[in-house]
Amino acid sequence: MAQAPEEIQLWQTAAPVEFVPNVESRTDAQALLITTRQGAGYLIAAGQLGHAIQSRATHVLMDFSQNATAIRYQIDGNWEQLPPLDRESGDAMLYALKQLCLMNPADRRGAQKGSMGLKVNKDKYQLSVQSQGVPTGERVICRLDAEKVPFSSLADLGMRDKMVEQFKEQLNGHGNVVLISAKKGEGVTTLWNVAINAADRLIRDFQSFEPAESPEPEIINITSNLFGGDTGKTELQVVQRMVLREPDVLLFPNPPEPESLHLCMEKVVEEDRQVIHRAAGENAIEVLLSFVGRYPESRKLIAEQLGAVLHQRLIRRLCENCKVGFEPPPQLLAQLGIPAGRVPVMYQPFIPPPIEEQVDENGRPAPIEPCHVCGGRGYFGRIGVFELLRPGPQFRTALVQTSDASKLFSIARAEGHRGIQAEAVLSVARGLTSLDELKRVFSRRG
Repeated sequence: MAQAPEEIQLWQTAAPVEFVPNVESRTDAQALLITTRQGAGYLIAAGQLGHAIQSRATHVLMDFSQNATAIRYQIDGNWEQLPPLDRESGDAMLYALKQLCLMNPADRRGAQKGSMGLKVNKDKYQLSVQSQGVPTGERVICRLDAEKVPFSSLADLGMRDKMVEQFKEQLNGHGNVVLISAKKGEGVTTLWNVAINAADRLIRDFQSFEPAESPEPEIINITSNLFGGDTGKTELQVVQRMVLREPDVLLFPNPPEPESLHLCMEKVVEEDRQVIHRAAGENAIEVLLSFVGRYPESRKLIAEQLGAVLHQRLIRRLCENCKVGFEPPPQLLAQLGIPAGRVPVMYQPFIPPPIEEQVDENGRPAPIEPCHVCGGRGYFGRIGVFELLRPGPQFRTALVQTSDASKLFSIARAEGHRGIQAEAVLSVARGLTSLDELKRVFSRRG
């Protein structure tokens, strides 16, 4: 009796990645690769990561239990469950990953971190791996960061042209404070890099203050000033020395010490310098309140010199190949605050009918093939929804007196501010995303 063919595993369906261990010596790297190739998990790890990249995953979550390895991918910010791997294959894969990331493969209980490079054809990625023993076994999270960032401008991120113009006016201003923010884990680093690259770095002197243990990626015409670690210098010492050279722009990717910020704020007022800071939060006003709350001695100066708070939230972008248009009813437009007739067509993801209804003209089964672009998800990639807070005179006065977010928002709105959810509705009107996606994103907290 003929044996049934073995079921093809997902890791066998994609082009395997090429591993690039983070080892300085090329000879040592080759030796590590040769050693790891001898194990059964090398090909499984290479194929599984290749499949993850092919699927556009940014994170891979693996839960190792007594019976199997559960695997999930995060694609466009959403987690998707995959078929599990048997325990033997999963354990072999993890052993290889830990070897290549210079972790201890024998330790299945402690917390470990490691990393290495990956190559798929000409594309390069950085893989970061964290493992931790849990009551059911072990949990491993892998993060995949493409070396080539697909965004080079604020418009690429999804910012509308008018807002780009308004933001750049403040970004390239003098004597002001600009906060650049996003919800935690939603692209604040990418937004920061794109925004700073959009600034006039060629005609002004930009100085960045960064911890030696976690320096920022290099940006042309930005000078990094490191403190802590092996430098033997405090942040305040580095800031004091640098401000004597009268730089135009002082960058703080991390929250500065109160003394450092106050010194910089004095230079903003007295010498028309600029402070740009990166932060995380739910919306522009929350970010601003968190900032002024951290620096009570500088609160009045911040309120007086605030140029803008830019805030980003990420939403899934509708697949251009399979999105479906519909005529929005008047009641829906009214609910969204859109004037009747302003938006004749809105879009939503294509949802195939139940399988029993997928038939041809003769009633015979005719399954609908998933969209070849998005894989049947209805969405492809993510874009930013941007809120730009530019304070008016009443808002500045209120910011000194209150930390009531709803009161500040009401004042800002009266002075012409459009909040993040109102900006998100514009993304629907522009055909970039769906109402269902907005409900999903804005119904979540934390």
